[in-house]
Amino acid sequence: MYNGVTKLPRKKLIEIIILIIVLLWILLFTVNYFRYTRDEPPLFAIHFKNTCDDGVVNTYSSFGYTYRKYESTSLNQTEFVPFWIPQKKCALTYGLPQTYKDYSIPNNPKYKPNYRGLVYLYVGRTNLIGAYKCVNSEDKCTLATSGVDDFNIQNADKLLALSSQPNMAVVYDRYGFIDDSIQQDDKKKDGQYVRTIYYYDARKNVIIDRFADVKHSLFNKYKYGIGHDNDYIVRDYDSRKWGLVHFNEDGTYDNILEFEYDSINYNVDTGFYILGKDDKWSVYDIDNDAYIIKDYEGVIYDFWENNNMSYYYKTGSKNKSEDGEEYYSYAIYKVDGGVLLDVPNVASVVHTKSLIMYWKYDDNTLHFMDYVQNDRVQPVQLYFKELDNGNNHFNPSFEYDVEEGGGDTYVMLKVFKERKLGSNYYRYRVNSAHWK
Repeated sequence: MYNGVTKLPRKKLIEIIILIIVLLWILLFTVNYFRYTRDEPPLFAIHFKNTCDDGVVNTYSSFGYTYRKYESTSLNQTEFVPFWIPQKKCALTYGLPQTYKDYSIPNNPKYKPNYRGLVYLYVGRTNLIGAYKCVNSEDKCTLATSGVDDFNIQNADKLLALSSQPNMAVVYDRYGFIDDSIQQDDKKKDGQYVRTIYYYDARKNVIIDRFADVKHSLFNKYKYGIGHDNDYIVRDYDSRKWGLVHFNEDGTYDNILEFEYDSINYNVDTGFYILGKDDKWSVYDIDNDAYIIKDYEGVIYDFWENNNMSYYYKTGSKNKSEDGEEYYSYAIYKVDGGVLLDVPNVASVVHTKSLIMYWKYDDNTLHFMDYVQNDRVQPVQLYFKELDNGNNHFNPSFEYDVEEGGGDTYVMLKVFKERKLGSNYYRYRVNSAHWK
C-alpha cells in the first residue's frame, strides 16, 4: 500500500514559521544595528523626511525600530531606537552658518594646519580627517589656538609664560576647534577683539557649536592643546563668561561648571581648577566636589603641593618701576595658614616640591629657599633684566633647567653677561639635597 508524505501538525508548522521569522528579524536587526554604527540607514525600511525649526530629520522605519538622522544646527546626530520613542525636538537657538561643500582639498606636503585658505585637521601629525573652508572670511580662518582671559594667569609670570599659545588638538579623532573670527581690525588695539570659535565635525563637514574662546589644560605628545579627560574650558559666545564642559563622542556636551566665571584655569600640578568670579578666587577639586580655597579676595596665580603634602598658592599684584615698566610682585602663602614668602618686588617664582627659586626685580637677583623660609644659597646676581630671548635673537638674562628625583631638586643655571648672542656666561648648580 502506498503511504503519502506525512503532514506536519498545524501547530508545529506555525512554530517553525514563527522561529524562522524571529531568526530573520534578529539577523536583520543585527545587520541594521551594524549599519547604524557606521552611520548608514537600515535595510528594508520605509524612509520619510520631517522638517524642524533649523533643519530636517531623515527617518527610516523598519520592523519594530526606527533610525533617525538629525540634520539641523541644534541637533546633528543619529539614533537607533524602538518605534514608540518620539522624535527629539530641534529648535534654533542661534544661527550657525552652513559650511561649504564643493571644494577641492589640495595636497599639503608639509602637513601644515593652515594651507591655501583651508584649515587641515589631523589625527597625530599626518592622518588627515578633513579640511575646513572659511565661512566668515576669504582665507583668514585658522586652527584655533588656546585662548586667554583678562587675567591670563598662565602667562603672567615671565619665567613660566609660554612662548606661544598651542594649537588645539582634534577631539575623539573627529571634532576640531576652528577660529573663524569675523574681521575686527579696529578693535584689536583696545583689547575688545572677539573670537569666533566653531566646534566642527570633520567627518560630516558641519559646524555643530560656537564659542567665544577655548583653552587648553594639557598637551598631547605632539604639543597640541587638549582638555583633561575631554573636559574643556570654553567661553560662552553670548554671555562672554567661561565655563567647563565635557564633550561627548556624539558631538554634544554636558555642562560641568556653568558659564559664570571671569577666569578658569587648569592647575597641572594638582589637577584642580583655579576659578575667578566677581573679584574672588577659588581652587576647586572637581573630582571630590570640594573647594580647597573659596572666595579668596585676590588673584590666585598658581597652586601646588610640596614634599610634605602641604598646599601653597601664589598671589600678587601689578607694580610699576621708576622707569615706567610694569611687573608683577608675588607672595606665597600656605593654604592652612602662614606666610612662606612676602617680600617686596618678587617678580617671578619657580616652585618645585623641595625648593622655591624667585627673582627680585629691584636688585636683579635670583634666590633659592626651602619651605621653612630659609634662603639656602648665596643670591645669584644677574647682569641685565630681560628674561626673554627675543625669538632667539638675544640672550635672556639667564636660562634654567630643573630636574627632580628622590624628593630632591637640581637646578642648573646659565647666567649670561650680555644680551648679545655669543656672549660669555657663568654656570651654577643648586642641589636641594645638599644645598650647594
